[in-house]
Amino acid sequence: MRVKLRPGTHFAPVQRGVYVTRGGESFVLAGPPVLYTVLDSRLAELTDGTDVDALVAAFGDESARPVLDRVLRALLDRDVLLDLDALTTPAPDPATAARHAETLAYLEAHSPDPYRDFARLRAAKVHVLGGGPAAGTAARSLRRHGVTDTSVSASLSADGSGGSEAVAAADWTVLVTDHEHPSDPPAALPPGTRVVTVHAGPRAAVVAEPDATTDPAALEAAVRRAEAWTTDDPEAAAPRPLSAVLAGALAARAVLAALTGIDPAPRKATVIHGHQLRTARIPLPEALVVAGGGADVASAGAGLPAASAGAAGDGRSGPAGVPAEERELPGAQDLLAAWAPLTARWTGPVRLGRDLDLDQLPFALETADLLTGPTPVRVVGWGADRAAAGVAALLAAARRMAGPDGAAGATEERWLLDGALRQLGTELLLDRPGEPLGWDGLGSTEGRTLLGLLESWFGRTVELSHRRCPVLDWSLVTVTEQDGTVAAAEWGDTPAAAARTALATAVARAQADPEVRALFAEQPVGTGTLENCPAAAVRSALDRLRTDPATRGRTLRARRLPHDPVAGPIPLHCGPVKLA
Repeated sequence: MRVKLRPGTHFAPVQRGVYVTRGGESFVLAGPPVLYTVLDSRLAELTDGTDVDALVAAFGDESARPVLDRVLRALLDRDVLLDLDALTTPAPDPATAARHAETLAYLEAHSPDPYRDFARLRAAKVHVLGGGPAAGTAARSLRRHGVTDTSVSASLSADGSGGSEAVAAADWTVLVTDHEHPSDPPAALPPGTRVVTVHAGPRAAVVAEPDATTDPAALEAAVRRAEAWTTDDPEAAAPRPLSAVLAGALAARAVLAALTGIDPAPRKATVIHGHQLRTARIPLPEALVVAGGGADVASAGAGLPAASAGAAGDGRSGPAGVPAEERELPGAQDLLAAWAPLTARWTGPVRLGRDLDLDQLPFALETADLLTGPTPVRVVGWGADRAAAGVAALLAAARRMAGPDGAAGATEERWLLDGALRQLGTELLLDRPGEPLGWDGLGSTEGRTLLGLLESWFGRTVELSHRRCPVLDWSLVTVTEQDGTVAAAEWGDTPAAAARTALATAVARAQADPEVRALFAEQPVGTGTLENCPAAAVRSALDRLRTDPATRGRTLRARRLPHDPVAGPIPLHCGPVKLA
């Protein structure tokens, strides 16, 4: 029985024998203290490959044979030794082994049949398409790993000429896109071609080995999303050309792992980021089948079904059988935890701001960047604390993500009412003059305190006006400064609730710096009260919207966005809502 010690194995003496560790696993080989001396003295033979006869001869004592045989079999059972006699392919010649010592050590450490896998590498045909540092590094790394047939093509013409034969003959293709070294992509790759894609961008690099279920469009979106996360974040950007060089080496490493079957990682991508060239693993989304990009959840005449396709699978009933819409919302911290996929680094469509320079009194402020477009779009939210402000900022980002007529909510009905209120509010501001709302009309100590704070602390003299919506019987209160600037316009199920929310919004706007203050102006009608409004009031408002004579001939149409192409299912309700 010829055996060889796997690379990366370490021995240490312990009281009960020898401590053995390899590849993150460890155990104690029981025996007398001299056992460590025996193994340590024969380490060279074990590393080069040996058998019991050779070890017995080296010791010069036939009585050692049973002990040595037991030790070798114990190590073989724990996968610390390679059984050279059981391998299907002999070791390469010494010259080849010397040239590819690093790859052979990797295979001997991880593969059950390392020389067979090395022969696969030697026989594989890999084509590298693209230019720049990533392509060159990938090709060199593949050759260093032992891949003999490695060809590089800087570009292909639109009809695939100039490289189609090499692509057709390849077992694997490394497809490189480098913004500094543009090349024509192949029109098509032969069926069954395994591909490793490399994106060497200006601020980040991405290496991915997609499988058959990966949506190509989603893969492109994942690359764009990773780049978007580095925009306006200098610490996240990776320096070129080092990021491209590392990406090429990782692509060759992915081909090596796939050809040998070691450490496969389907539907995973590696993002290279940061000044120190750190790496992060992200999932690759599968192909999504979503008709029309969303789910229709509202019907003609503003009839709102109790359950709909747009809310499928989001747990509408609790243990007691109470519909989710009848239960009050969880706390802000719980909502943020549930919505964490929206802000997951590298995959989420929203990046929360650091906001270290924003005043956080008397209200907390939170900014967020929407990363779904060519450039980040910033929004702002406010609340009694940072968690509440984060919820408001995520809802604002979700509305922007939904596009024109965008609305968002923690539940389906709050989302629908959010869209209806925003549209009705715009119509009220245009069509119906407001009635002055004075000190006595504020109706609560909190509202009067906010008005006093706005005028005495921030030095802003304001006027409040009130409009009542005839359809919902809700109130819209605006806060207008002396120069005519509308500081806030907020809804409430009562005039006092609307005034309180509008004044709070005006205070949060006043405390912000000019750049953030401009973000408040992008939300002409607010629905901040919805996050604290009782579920019964939300349902009652939607019932009025459906049955009130004033809505005859108008239909509430809504289309929920159920998935993000990178992050997957969107954990809150958002999408365009239109009363038309």
